[in-house]
Order: sequence, then structure tokens, then C-alpha cells
Amino acid sequence: MERLGDNTAYLPSAVGLCCGTWGCKYSRNNVTFLILMTLCTLGFVFMYFPIQSKWTSIWEQRKTPHKEMTVDEVILSLLWAPAAPNITSFKNSSSARHSAVMLEQPRAQYCVGDTLNVMVDMSNYAGHPKAYGGDFIVARIHSPKLQACASGDVTDLLNGSYRVRFRLFWPGEVHVSVRLIHSAEAVSVLQRNWMQDYGKAMHIGTFISGEKKEKSQCALRLGSDRPLCEYRKKEDGEYYACYKPQTLPCNSLTLMTSTKPRAPHLTMKEVQLLARKNTGIEIKNSFRPVTVIGCGADQRPTEKCVAGMNSLFPGGYFYSNRWSSSSCQAGPFLSEDAITRCLKGKTIYLLGDSTVRQWIEYLEKKLKDLRIVKGNRLHSFLAVDVHNNITVRWIKQSHPWISFASVYIKGSVTIPEVLDSIAVGSRQEDVIVVIAIGQHFRAYPPEVFIQRLRSIRRAILRLHAHSPQTTVVIKLENNRQLQENAAIFYSDWYGHMQNLAQRKVFEDLKVGLVDAWDMTVAANTFAIHPNGVIVSNEVALALSFSCH
Repeated sequence: MERLGDNTAYLPSAVGLCCGTWGCKYSRNNVTFLILMTLCTLGFVFMYFPIQSKWTSIWEQRKTPHKEMTVDEVILSLLWAPAAPNITSFKNSSSARHSAVMLEQPRAQYCVGDTLNVMVDMSNYAGHPKAYGGDFIVARIHSPKLQACASGDVTDLLNGSYRVRFRLFWPGEVHVSVRLIHSAEAVSVLQRNWMQDYGKAMHIGTFISGEKKEKSQCALRLGSDRPLCEYRKKEDGEYYACYKPQTLPCNSLTLMTSTKPRAPHLTMKEVQLLARKNTGIEIKNSFRPVTVIGCGADQRPTEKCVAGMNSLFPGGYFYSNRWSSSSCQAGPFLSEDAITRCLKGKTIYLLGDSTVRQWIEYLEKKLKDLRIVKGNRLHSFLAVDVHNNITVRWIKQSHPWISFASVYIKGSVTIPEVLDSIAVGSRQEDVIVVIAIGQHFRAYPPEVFIQRLRSIRRAILRLHAHSPQTTVVIKLENNRQLQENAAIFYSDWYGHMQNLAQRKVFEDLKVGLVDAWDMTVAANTFAIHPNGVIVSNEVALALSFSCH
């Protein structure tokens, strides 16, 4: 949004209460005159100071949030694939090996900034064209010699064909890769189980009192045929339960360990649809790499990265292993000096799962004076640079946390509780908050994740109500490795849908977005913990929302 005062057409009607087009109306009554002049002066201050100083008016500080959506409204808003018809044979499902990728309106060469469209025509294992959509496809362009890559935007035409749109960001020889992650038939299996199965992920709670320990089964939902210890935060809608231990009280629950996930009942055909050998297969192209040249015009964005700005897709591209945003000028925060200058005098909170724990581990290695002084990899870390007054905290998200190592749950805090506890003084710009959750929610129905997002949303609004200049960044989920027998629990289709939910829940808030999905699809990484190139560029983009 433009600054108030840059253009009077952007002034809210409330400011015009005493001021027309910069003019003031007044009564001959002296008291009325003084009141109106005071209001006019205040209106002028609101409009003038954003131009003359670092102050910002209330209308620049945050978007106007919409009415909060219910869990059901968010679920209905997601881009659900049309249900695939029941098939009598696995051979009737989509086959990457029998499908084709073709250029639309091929040319001898393209210009940087052009759009490259390709058509994907799906066929089944019998070689027959598919007549319906619903396949889960990812696509990217890449130039290995240039260490350059970007993801593509896939549109389902609902007739067995898909159009993929790529923006050509760099000159050179550009390869196109399209990958079928799951067939439409496999997506239908995932969708059905995602919506209704709470029993895939179970946990063992350890209750401790003095020297005595007792263990019991825990989950987000348990049957009521036995006495339960129920743990809930009514204000956030959070809930999980354990079967009551034999003698120890419920408040002695101290540790939580995940058990091996329970596979839902699947038919032999469904098991075959989700098998690793049929997951994440590249579809062959019918064309050679395209040639892209620079045609003179500079296509790079000129706008600074600002929390709350619209996030495009694709959100950017890698070139020489450096990520450039397609919507704003990301800062050069890859060197130690640049990162230190940005973070000097600041506190950064990294809240969530181990993919954002990677950030504090990266920063400790990158910044010579930053040292982790407290914590462990399963709970929290505190890192401090005394010389530059930099503080970095990683705090693990509260349950659910899927881990086969024992995780302390007693005294754990939710992300909303952390946000509510942040004390921000007169220098609100000195606090950065990064939130990253999702990977540990994939094994649960979407309502669990969306409820957590809604509670975080309310906490962000509370934080910005008293500290509007605090930078808040949402890191979306990255993709993860394609493992045998793991799709039904942790499929990237779940992650993709959860990312859509995050965009929907936070779209009207003043938050920055780090699209880790976009980055990892572009780089073709498929790792739950991305490599250092990805992590360093995630950090650099996040800092761009705070330091220009």
C-alpha cells in the first residue's frame, strides 16, 4: 500500500472527518474550532510523518484482517482433486512411463521473462489416454551448469491433461522436468485416509514421580473405554489424551515417544498405487532443452520485501545457488558480515519443527561470534552473540511431535504462548519471529493442523496489536524423501495441501512468506532436512523482510 500522503485517494474516510483535500473546515465557535483544529493536526501527523521518518501510520502497519475462517471453511477452500473413479485394475491408473510432456507453440529461442508452456498428457499402464484429472504433479526448469532452477505452476485441465507454466528467469540452455508424485487413484486413497484416520500416529507417554515411572498409550484421539488423562488448552482448541496410568497422577506426564505408525487397512491395489516404485517418477519429454536469451529488458523486481505483500508462484529462482525472489528484492544475506549487520541488536525467535532448528544450527556455523549456550536438539536452543547483541532462540512446537527418541513434554509451551510472552519495547523492529510447522502433522487429519494454524493466527494478531513493527515470517513446508511404505503417513501431497491451508489462514495478515516448497521442488532435493544451499537461502529471504 502507498504511504498516506503519497496519494490522497488512499486516505481512509476517517481521516477526512475534519480534513477535505488537505483543507480544514471549522466553526466560528472557539471550542469547536479548537477541537477541529486538533483533529486536523492529528490527521496531518498521521499522514506526514511516514514520509519524513521511520514512523508508519496505523494503515501501513498491518492489513485489515478478515473474519477468521472456521476449520471446515478452510478445508472446503483447499484445491481438492476431483475424486478418481473406482478402477478394477491397477493397470487403469496413471503411469508416468506411458505419459508425455510436449511444448506448446515451440520456438527456436525465447527471451528472459517469457512464459514457457508445456502440456502433460497422462496415460494409464495400458497406454490408453486418461480422461480425468487429479494426478499430483510437480515440475521444474533447470540449467545444471549455471546452478539455476525454478519450479513450474501446474494447472489441472480435468481431462487427463495438465498445462505447466514456467517463467524463464535466466539465459542459457534450459531443461524441463515433470514428475508424477502420485496418480489420481493414489491421491484418492490419501485423501480418504487423511480425512478420517486419527490412529496412524500413536505415542507412549512416560509418567514420572520421584523414582517411579509408568508408561501409557497417548494419542490425539483415544477411546473412552478406559479412564483418560486429558490435556487441553481451551483457548487454543488444543487437545490430546493418554490412558490413565496405574497409580501416578495425570500431571506427572513428562516424556513422549512415538511408536511405529500403524498402517491403515489398504487393499493390494491401493498398496501398489502407493508403492515407492510408482511414486515420484519423471515423465519423459518429447523435446530438447530450450534456448533462452537476454532481450534487453530488466525483469527483476524493484519493490522491497515487506511482510504482508502478495506472494507469487513461482516465488523465485536459483541462479549460482542463490535464490532471487520474483516479487521483491531479497537482500544479500548470505555472507557473515551482511547477516551480522542485519541481526545486530535483534532477537530472532525460531518456532516450530526441526526444519527451522536447522536455521539456528546454520547461523551458529556462519557467524563466528554466535554460540549456542543452552538447550538440546529435542526441545530448544539458545544462541547468543554478546559482542553484537544478537539473540537467537529455537523453541520446539508443542505436541504432536513424531519422534522415536523421548521428548520432554512437561512444561512445553505452545507457539501462541511464546508469541504472547514476547516482550517488545520501543524498538519493535528489533524482534523477528519465524514460524515453521507441518511435517509432524502430516499423519493426522487436516482439522488438527488447521486448528493449530488458527490459534497461531490469533496470537499473531495479538502480537501485532501491541507491537505492529515486529517482523513475523511463515516458513512453508519443504518436500521430503520418497520412502518405501511411507506415503500413507507422510506423503508430500499432505504437505502440499497443508501449505495451501497456511496460505489461506495467513493470507490477510502482515506476515512474510518463505516458500520452502517452491525452493525444494525447484532444486529437486526431496529431503526432510534440506541441504545448506536451501537453508542459507531460506534465512536470507526471511531476513529480507526485516532488513533492507
